[in-house]
Amino acid sequence: MKIFILSCLTLSAILAQQTSAPGGNLCLYTPVGDESNQKAVPIQDFRTSGLDFVRPNWCVTHCADRKSVKVAARFQFANTSPEVPTYKVRRTYTRQSGVKVTAELTSGVPTKRDDDPDNFCMDDNVSAQIDAIVGNFTDIETMSEALNYYINKPGWAYIIYDMGVPPSIIETDNVKHDMNYCSKFAQKQLPDGTWGLYQVFAGLIKSGN
Repeated sequence: MKIFILSCLTLSAILAQQTSAPGGNLCLYTPVGDESNQKAVPIQDFRTSGLDFVRPNWCVTHCADRKSVKVAARFQFANTSPEVPTYKVRRTYTRQSGVKVTAELTSGVPTKRDDDPDNFCMDDNVSAQIDAIVGNFTDIETMSEALNYYINKPGWAYIIYDMGVPPSIIETDNVKHDMNYCSKFAQKQLPDGTWGLYQVFAGLIKSGN
């Protein structure tokens, strides 16, 4: 998988330039072309669980302060037909507008979830479990462990971001409508009356290198 370069500066600088990830983790793998890449910036924190050890098929680049993160993953999709839609998805989170999603179809035949076209988590059970876990647990460390425990899908890896105070941006390439892939956000009301936003990126990771 490719050498992922991540800026550890402000939001505007992250979008405008590329620097190294000092004190964090940097992926050093040659790209093969079928990766799903997701970057989130700035965020409050993130945690991973499941089959999440660093390797070519699942690698997380992040800054030392964990405020910026990029995930590169090779998923074992359930449906390999060229008609399966592939999207480039951008989520923005602002104080004024809340969460806005734009999804650009890059290949395949467009489909969507009937209940939520912006939920790219096609397994209803996985989607519901994410909502329940975010609602029932208070800290991101426990949420990450609960994703692996309650969803209980062998071979899956998970990453969950606490998006923190807006603004923030999440961009994802090679998004599939597939049962072995999940990218969605969930929110919960916090004790002080504000709302917390969490983003989950997960799926069945290809075995081997």
